[in-house]
Amino acid sequence: MLRKRSISRQVLDAAYAVVFVLLLLASTLNGPSGSAGAGVLVGFGVALAIRRRSPRWSLALAWVLAIVQMTAGVLPLSANTAIFAILYCSAAYGDNLVRRLGLVSAVLGGLIAALYLAYVDGNPFGNPTEEAVQEPRLAQFALLLVGLWAMLGLSWALGRLAYARRTAIESAHARELAEVHQARAEHEVAIEQERNRIARDMHDIVAHSLAVVIAQADGARYVRSVDPEAVDTALTTISDTARDALSDVRVLLGQLRHSQGDLPTPGPGDLERLCDQMRSTGLSIDSSIDVSGVSLGAGTHLALYRIAQESLTNALRHGDTTRPVTVGIESNSEGVELTVRNSVVPGRTAPESSGHGVAGMKERASLSGGLCTAAGDSAYWTVTAWLPAGTPQAKGIT
Repeated sequence: MLRKRSISRQVLDAAYAVVFVLLLLASTLNGPSGSAGAGVLVGFGVALAIRRRSPRWSLALAWVLAIVQMTAGVLPLSANTAIFAILYCSAAYGDNLVRRLGLVSAVLGGLIAALYLAYVDGNPFGNPTEEAVQEPRLAQFALLLVGLWAMLGLSWALGRLAYARRTAIESAHARELAEVHQARAEHEVAIEQERNRIARDMHDIVAHSLAVVIAQADGARYVRSVDPEAVDTALTTISDTARDALSDVRVLLGQLRHSQGDLPTPGPGDLERLCDQMRSTGLSIDSSIDVSGVSLGAGTHLALYRIAQESLTNALRHGDTTRPVTVGIESNSEGVELTVRNSVVPGRTAPESSGHGVAGMKERASLSGGLCTAAGDSAYWTVTAWLPAGTPQAKGIT
């Protein structure tokens, strides 16, 4: 299997192989092996040239050349040192199979080479040595076997270490790249969450303010001829509501441009002010607000205020404004519970199917660690929210 390598490395390997052949060619031709030895040398040069690009074929070629060399009775050459580089590359650049074959080649090749050098005299099919010299040959064989295994095994082991080091470096780079992608994804998620938060705030501010303005304008038009002073009161309420909404929208737009600054966080007293503001639109509200028994974080106060604001706005837009709306807030050491119940107009579209307000209330409660439900029947529409005590900033509420 051919491996993808950079052009510069391929050229370097080819140049190294050419230099290796040229340096040994003259001595090989002038040696006892002659042209046969030169052919083996050229073959090992080819194996060196492809040792990193294709370790499998390089190792196979080395075995073929070794077999040809022993069969032809070619004496050991300096070209045989190329085997060390081939074994190194089989372990450093080969796959699992090639690495195993390289280790087997080191063991088996060392054994065959030691037998050949110790017992074969010029021709692998020649007569064995006489009995008188068998014992010295055995010692020679053992010495050769240990030496060859040491050198061949060392070459393979160094290649295996190089593979392990390269794998560790690649794994480290992959982890760094994954961390970069993860950080980028988290940043994008954070931006998207912030945009969704701003969109929720924008919806609450605009929807509530416009509902109040429309209600005041309609009321002023109807009572203009009967109670002229009520018109001034309505216009004052419209002006104050629009001014507050404009201020909040400016803050939100500043967050979009600069990703900094927050809306003023509503406090417990703002809930009463919200009810008073909605009463000024003509909506009758029976309220019972008690948050003295719980410690709420700024995020939970904001969620509580926005849920109450959206519920009252929906009551004004979709409910029966001739009947009172009940607002109840009870608290204890564990959290606060909000209940808003209003009468419905028969045939009027339910708030949950007409926009994103109810979904936004549920999401605010969920992000605060609480729960919000909104359901109705033929007579009433009820919103219930429970928010836990503590500081929800730890949960990502802003």
